[in-house]
Amino acid sequence: MVLNMNAQELLKTLLRDITQKNKLNLALEAYLQNVSPLQNMKKVSEIPFSSDRKYSAVEYPDQTLVLGAPEMLLDKSKKEFKEVENYTKESFRVVVFGMIKGEIKPENIKTDFKTLAVIAIDDPIREETPDTLAQLTKENIEYRIISGDSQDTVAAIAKKINPKYPANAISGEDLDKLEGEAQEKAIMDHNIFARIKPHQKQLIIRTLKKNKLFTIMIGDGVNDVLALKESDLGVAMNSGSSMAKDVSDVVLVNNSFASLPILLYEGRRIITNIQTIANIYLMKNVSSIASILMLGFIGLRFPFSPKHVELSSLLIIGIPSFVLAFEKHNFSTTDEGFIKRLLLFSGIVGFGNAIIYTITYTYFDIASEKLFYSRTMLLLTVIFLGLNNIILIYLQHYKFREILQRKIVVGLLICLFTLFVISLTVPFISDFFEISNVSPVDFLITFFFCALGSMVIGLTLKRLKLINQLEN
Repeated sequence: MVLNMNAQELLKTLLRDITQKNKLNLALEAYLQNVSPLQNMKKVSEIPFSSDRKYSAVEYPDQTLVLGAPEMLLDKSKKEFKEVENYTKESFRVVVFGMIKGEIKPENIKTDFKTLAVIAIDDPIREETPDTLAQLTKENIEYRIISGDSQDTVAAIAKKINPKYPANAISGEDLDKLEGEAQEKAIMDHNIFARIKPHQKQLIIRTLKKNKLFTIMIGDGVNDVLALKESDLGVAMNSGSSMAKDVSDVVLVNNSFASLPILLYEGRRIITNIQTIANIYLMKNVSSIASILMLGFIGLRFPFSPKHVELSSLLIIGIPSFVLAFEKHNFSTTDEGFIKRLLLFSGIVGFGNAIIYTITYTYFDIASEKLFYSRTMLLLTVIFLGLNNIILIYLQHYKFREILQRKIVVGLLICLFTLFVISLTVPFISDFFEISNVSPVDFLITFFFCALGSMVIGLTLKRLKLINQLEN
């Protein structure tokens, strides 16, 4: 920005008399800090900046000083407009400063306006922005740029951030000319919105939500408040206005976009770990209740020993739910259909386990007269299937070979199996839990029932697309 001294003094006078200062005003004041305003010019009235007018003005006894968007103040035939276009194509934010003789008349503003300066401001892109947006793009998250700046400026900035970004821009003025389905289609087809008013920001967010998209709005000004409230997740900068922070769900205290991928990762991790632990509990409850009902209908002796229940709960619920709560996942997930998927998956696995419990217990209860032996064989079945349940839970998100690479899962399964073997083989522990000695043949028979049943459950889940491929 190069201004002659008279223009600098007039601009400093305007800035002195503007009541509500935005970031642009503060930046200009900092640039003109060594310039003194004209003391002989006394303010008569003021037209504050608004998103509709896109200019601010201060009236003095014989003239009005105006600062605002070029398209609101300049006729396209004026030579200054060409200069404006050259700056905007280089991603500069451009405003024009000038004067009008006497009072301002909005209907004649372009013809009455006399340009004193074309001001081009380089608003540096945050250092972390390109990398952050690149990370979000890798996660299949689309981003749209909504700005009050000119269409050429915003498109140029988008290209600076990502040269491969398919910049498809539309202005707020053009958006207002459309209605109904045409307007909705324009919002869905464009990813850059320029010269947008606050209510249009809200309209854009509302349209995206209407088309089943989860929306995150990032803003820091009063003009962003409506959109922040409308969005599924409102994110505000700590340096932003108090209103923006008040209506937002998240405030970035460090004012850094780099926090967003971390926020996304932690959210996904929490959702997935909740799903994992909920699956563990639901599968156990469904299988226990269903097996009791089925065995009760058959008329066999009650299948569960209290001590066996405690041991199995420790090995397939207590320890796994504690350990897996610390898991770090790196895959995409959404909350769409969370409850439905949880109930369907847990119901199928739990009911499948109950059928295997019933078959195993029925076989050994008929083959053996000793109740504790039948219960011991059922305990083996519960533990085997409990370990298999953990693998099935992880197959919702990973392929089998990927599960084998996750040290926490493999270590957990080995640890649980070792603890169970110890419970079976160490005399004072097996006596405490009332576990009978198991013959190798019966051990293999139980393992066969479990393996066959697990295969059927896995194929059922695969057919319903609830788990990944089973091949390694």
